[in-house]
Amino acid sequence: MRRKTILTILFLLFIGAAYYNHTNYRYFYPFATTTSGVSYKAMCIGNGRKPQTGEWIQFSILIKVVSKQDTPNKPAETEAKEETEAKEKTAEKEEKGKKKERILINSAESPEPLCMEFGPKISHKSIKDMIGMVEERQRMIFKCSPKQYVGEEYETHLESVLNAMELKIDDELIVDIKIDKIMTKEERIAAIEAQRTAQLATDKKIITEYLGKHQIQATSTDSGLFYIVDQPSTAVAVTQNKMIKVNYTGKLLDGTIFDTSIAEVAKANNLYNEQRRYEPFEFQVGTGQVIHGWDEGLLLLHKHEKARFFIPSCLAYGPKAIGNIIPANAILIFEVEVVDIL
Repeated sequence: MRRKTILTILFLLFIGAAYYNHTNYRYFYPFATTTSGVSYKAMCIGNGRKPQTGEWIQFSILIKVVSKQDTPNKPAETEAKEETEAKEKTAEKEEKGKKKERILINSAESPEPLCMEFGPKISHKSIKDMIGMVEERQRMIFKCSPKQYVGEEYETHLESVLNAMELKIDDELIVDIKIDKIMTKEERIAAIEAQRTAQLATDKKIITEYLGKHQIQATSTDSGLFYIVDQPSTAVAVTQNKMIKVNYTGKLLDGTIFDTSIAEVAKANNLYNEQRRYEPFEFQVGTGQVIHGWDEGLLLLHKHEKARFFIPSCLAYGPKAIGNIIPANAILIFEVEVVDIL
């Protein structure tokens, strides 16, 4: 009886493993090859929906370069000597022949999921073709040569392109693509708006708590901008499309200054750049030349006024990080002075 139970359990485990393997395309599924020579293998079953031109895809991509380790050049007499000692050098030659990998692209390093419109805007034809083969909720792995990866459009100057990408003609590229979601344009817009609304609510809560902690009485607009006029003025008001000059200092909520137009502030905070001209920033207000928080806030001011803006991330740079200076979804504080209206 005990033996029968054990055999039954083993049989069920085998069936379960076989089912998992089949539904996830894990083992014993060989790579197939396209007419262009690119090899591919599905790592799991999707839902049957593939991206169409004009739709938006949320996906991840990892591209690895697999190449043989270079064998250093040696004088002819050394090579002749090695030939006579072939048996002793077998291990060394095998080591030199081993393959090594390096990461060319890894979207997982980005703080936000990769999302783009599928179609002509993906200028890299080979990547577009690969993405077009992947179903929603599916992961596929592709193998191709650098020549296939670069594409026919660059064939006339292939060598210079490969040198710029630090690729060799006999390298192998492994492209790992997973599509998490496919959206219509309308669905994409709705998703962005939902994300923006949620982030704005979070930012407003953080700003309100910050203002309360520092006992700052600021006014808020319908868009979520908070501002306080520190030096009022009765001079001419800033109006739409006017050219204005503004002195400013930009900070994060923790007090870190990331930019300023004032030399003394830059020097005091180790930001001074001798190659830069420190002077009021001149631009046309209300035309999208600056972040939305600036366009909206400066239209509330007058010439010679000084103010502070507390800008939620959706009115600044949103989920986009600016280098190592401004994190994704960062709330920004700007001290501004309207120096002149032209």
